[in-house]
Amino acid sequence: MHSGATNDVRETIIRESARLFLANGFRGTSVKEITEAAGIGRGTLYWYFKSKDDILDGVLRKFEKEFLEGVIEAVKEADGDFTEKFRVFNKYATEFARDNRNISLAFNTLLNEIVGTNTEAEKLAKAIWERYRLFFEGMLEDGKREGIVAQHIDAGLYAHIVVAAHTGMLMQWFIHGKNLDVRLFVKTFRDVLFSAIAAEK
Repeated sequence: MHSGATNDVRETIIRESARLFLANGFRGTSVKEITEAAGIGRGTLYWYFKSKDDILDGVLRKFEKEFLEGVIEAVKEADGDFTEKFRVFNKYATEFARDNRNISLAFNTLLNEIVGTNTEAEKLAKAIWERYRLFFEGMLEDGKREGIVAQHIDAGLYAHIVVAAHTGMLMQWFIHGKNLDVRLFVKTFRDVLFSAIAAEK
């Protein structure tokens, strides 16, 4: 099978699974529903994934690759100090959520279902979220060295708060999106976060 076709089928399975997991939960979604949504047979699905748990792993890793690695790379390539990197961080996170609704929401909602299960999926989700937190903690430490972030800020604790706040913001956006000025919502969110950490001038 051509590698392009292979990637397309795999991506279709992950995309449709994320949509179904979001709608029905992981446990509430059957392999039959996934194969029907992806337009493939059961044998084809098992050619790409050995189990439904393996598909869940694929959904989590897609979020890690496309969101987390993407935002890390965008910040790394940004010119300027913490202020600019913080702007890039928020811009990437916002645009990713806008363009990848199902995978963004599925990752967050799946956490509720898998945390406490002591499964490989739980370990992977926790590792991804910890990587996200450590990345932002590093940004804050850089900002402190530049004199932009207040020295008294506990970078580790604040990074936890930022990750939690982004999760909550995402849910608010999708719940109230039709009644929100999304551009103003995102700008206000960014300003509130920044003002809480900014060094006094």
